[in-house]
Amino acid sequence: MKLSRFEVLSEEDVKQIHEATLDILADCGVKVLNRRMLEFLAGKGLSVDLEKQIVRFSKASIEDALSKVPKTFDVYDREGKFVFTLGDGTPRIAAGHNAVFWVDSETGETRPSRVSDVETFARICDKLENIDVLGIPVMPQDVPNPRATLIHAVKACVENSTKPIYFSTDKPDVNRACIELVRAAFKGDMSSQVYGMSQLSPTSPLFWEESVCEALEDTVKMGVPLAILPEPNAGVSAPYTLAGLLTMNNAECLSGIVISQLIQPGAKVLYANSWTTTDMRTGAALVGSIETSICRIAGAQLAKFYQVPCHTTAPNSDNHAHDEQNSWEKTFSQLCSIAAGNDLIVNCGMFATGMTCSNEQLIMDDEITAMCRRLVQGISVTRDTIAVDLIKQIGPQGEGYLTAEHTFTHLRSGEHLIPRLAVRGPYASWKSAGAKDTYEIAKEWARKLGADVTTPLDSDRRAKLEEILNSFNS
Repeated sequence: MKLSRFEVLSEEDVKQIHEATLDILADCGVKVLNRRMLEFLAGKGLSVDLEKQIVRFSKASIEDALSKVPKTFDVYDREGKFVFTLGDGTPRIAAGHNAVFWVDSETGETRPSRVSDVETFARICDKLENIDVLGIPVMPQDVPNPRATLIHAVKACVENSTKPIYFSTDKPDVNRACIELVRAAFKGDMSSQVYGMSQLSPTSPLFWEESVCEALEDTVKMGVPLAILPEPNAGVSAPYTLAGLLTMNNAECLSGIVISQLIQPGAKVLYANSWTTTDMRTGAALVGSIETSICRIAGAQLAKFYQVPCHTTAPNSDNHAHDEQNSWEKTFSQLCSIAAGNDLIVNCGMFATGMTCSNEQLIMDDEITAMCRRLVQGISVTRDTIAVDLIKQIGPQGEGYLTAEHTFTHLRSGEHLIPRLAVRGPYASWKSAGAKDTYEIAKEWARKLGADVTTPLDSDRRAKLEEILNSFNS
């Protein structure tokens, strides 16, 4: 039996949040700072105040939009091979994304990120079995044109990994260039197959920036699945209470879903969240607090209520070191995200409130994810796994379990997780192997897995990527 899905909201709780959201969207509405989008929405029958730039959403418009959102969609790798169905009940894990700083593997110092960091990160992701999607890990700081930083990073990712790509930017021209890069790298047909997914965010409280509206329209029309990801901050841009934070996120997310479906009925969208709580002693925005993990469970419940695929961020930590706090915050956030049934979970390899990446953190997060997945898998109870015949055969005080055929049959069945990093065994063995801590072991694995490209991109597609990058910079 699998672990029961985590829940923190009752049916009545979900209903109250939903009804409060309908009230907010119908009475208060959201601000849209894009004249063209306002006129479009007015033409689609929404209540629009052009002078105040306010759009109000009726209950009918929300229900109609939700009815059109695909409940699942297939995802393919760079070579056009089917890899998974998003929304089928199995949480998918992504590395990255969009940090700024990097922990240098050689010096241990935190520094501005480089394109070469993205290349190595992508090569490691390509070999990690618990990473399903490659999010863009950082905005590399060593590129000649600062506006092209994400474009360089997307190019580095698709050249060094075949895994599906996840990216985001609020700049329309950069967004279009990224989509073109993904299209050029993909061996399949992006008009009917999903290889890249994007993310765009309203701004809390309750408004959409002009450029984000333009990027949203482009993304939806180009057929790229879009995560509508609000980022309300409890006590700063949303109520301090968790129920209020959830309601703000819900209103902002549903507004984006309605807009996307009015632009393109049936557009693939995800109900997403990246809320933060606030440490009122310091003013710090937190992504690793236990309250954000409670909300990760609640967010998944709301998405399931709307029958829309969902995305959240994890594993997250607010600490700047690879230490115990980092570990417990990441484990709680990842376990809650997976056990709640979020469909896409993004942030492996990141820490320091999402500002910093490291290859070592990526390796550790892969192991945390493996443990969380194993926990959620639960226990398979069958006559074979109960092994009643074997127990009776060996009997009281008997021997033979170690060499039994039953043991060999189940040795590599996935019954027991075989960790890559965990230290097991006596002190003397650990000491004789160099007394390495988890970070040192992760560093060795990162060096090994990131050494070379095992899935290089062919010269024709590489040339096309270079052409797109040069065209943007010209």
